[in-house]
Amino acid sequence: MASIEERIAERVEARGDRIVETLSALVSFPSIVMSDPTKAGPGERDCQLYLQGRLEKLGFTTDLWDPDGPALYEKYKGRPGANKGRTFEGRPNLGGTLKGTGGGKSIMLTGHIDVVPPGAREHWQTDPFEPVLKDGFLHGRGTVDMKGGVACMLMAVEILKELDVPLSGDIVFTTVVDEEIGGMGSLAMVDRGFRADAGIMTEPTANRIAPLCHGILWGRIILDGIGGHAELTPNAWYSSGPVDAVQLCRQMLDGIDILNRRWMFDPRKTHPLMEMPNQIMVTQINAGEHPSSTAGRAEIIIDAQYLPHEKDEFALGGAVKREIEEHVANVCQADPYLRAHPARVEWILDADCAEVPADHPFVQTFQSAVGAARLSPKLSGFGAHSDIGLPTGLGNTPTVNFGPGDPAQSHQPNERVSVRDLIDCTKAIALTIERWCR
Repeated sequence: MASIEERIAERVEARGDRIVETLSALVSFPSIVMSDPTKAGPGERDCQLYLQGRLEKLGFTTDLWDPDGPALYEKYKGRPGANKGRTFEGRPNLGGTLKGTGGGKSIMLTGHIDVVPPGAREHWQTDPFEPVLKDGFLHGRGTVDMKGGVACMLMAVEILKELDVPLSGDIVFTTVVDEEIGGMGSLAMVDRGFRADAGIMTEPTANRIAPLCHGILWGRIILDGIGGHAELTPNAWYSSGPVDAVQLCRQMLDGIDILNRRWMFDPRKTHPLMEMPNQIMVTQINAGEHPSSTAGRAEIIIDAQYLPHEKDEFALGGAVKREIEEHVANVCQADPYLRAHPARVEWILDADCAEVPADHPFVQTFQSAVGAARLSPKLSGFGAHSDIGLPTGLGNTPTVNFGPGDPAQSHQPNERVSVRDLIDCTKAIALTIERWCR
C-alpha cells in the first residue's frame, strides 16, 4: 500500500492540468499595481474575490478587507511597511484559516497578487493577461512574480483536502496587495492578526528554499547645476555659470561605482547564501530642460540593497542610508562647485529584510520535504526584496521564500513559468504541510 507521501506526490503529478488552469485564471486578472498608491489597479479586487471563492469551497473561514492606510501609517510610522500616502479602497487583502484537528503546528502560506505593469505591448509575443500554454511553459504577466507561487500554494491545500490528509495544525492562507511598491499590504495582513508557527512566501526562487532576502532603499540624488545656452562659450562656474548638471551626474555616477567596488570586498555587504555582494543600482536618470540648454538639474534614482545584520534599531536601513549620504557628501568635496552646492539625497522607500536561521526546525522540516519531492534541499539567498520581514519580525511567524520560476523572469516582457516547476513546487509545499502540521 502506498504511503501518504507517495499518494500526495502521485496526486500532484496527476493534477498538473488543474494547477495550470488555476494559474491561468489568476493571470487573466490584470491586478496591476498603480504608481499612484491611492488608486486601485484593474483586477486587484476581482483576483482576490476569485481566490476567496476557492478558499471557501475548501472550508476556509475567510476575511476580505480594504486596509485603512492612513491609520496603519500612524500606528507603525517609522517601522517596516509603513508607507505614507497609501489608501486601499478597491485594493483588498485576503486571509483565510482552515482549522486542523488541534495540537499540531500551524503554517501560513502567503503571497502577493499585485503585478507590475506589462510595459510596451510590442515587447510581448502574447497578450500579457491572456495566458498561453506553449512548449511546457505558461506565458503571461505574473506567471513568475508571483501568481505562479500563489497557484501552487492553493493547489497544495486543495490536493491535501482531496486526499483527506489528516492535519492537526491550522493552515493560514493570505494574499496581499501593494508588495510591488513597498509592502504595506503585508503590514496590514500582520496587523490584522494573521500568523502561524512558520510560513512560506511563494516568491519565485526556482524552487529553492531561501530563508533570507535583501532589504532595499530607493533614493533620489538631486544635483543642482546652472542652466544656460548650450551652444555658447560658458562663463566660469563661480560667476554666472552655466554649470552642466549632466556633467555633475557623470561625476556622481563614477562615485557610485567607487562605492560599489568597495562593497564588493566589504564583509558587511556579503552573505554566504547570496551570490553577489550588496550593490547600489542606478535605475533612472532625469536631467535637462531643453535641447539647446545646459541642464540646470539632474536626478539619479538608486536602488540600494542591505542585509538583515545591517538593520538599524527600527529594523530598517537607516545605517546604510547614512553610509550612502556620507559617500555622496565626500564625492561632492572633490569638486569645487559641488562643494559649494552639494548634492541632496531624498529617500523614497525603505523595505525591510529578514533571515530565518538554517537550524530552525521549520527550515529543516522544509528541507526534508523538498528532498522527498526530488528537489535540491540546498539553501539559497533571495537576491531581491520580499515581504518575509513583516511576518517574521512583526508577526512572529518565521517565513521563508520558496516558489516556482526563474526569478530573472520577474518584471520582464514574455514572462513565463514551466509546468514542471509548478508541479514540483506544489508537491514540495503539500509534503511540507503534511510533515509540519501532522
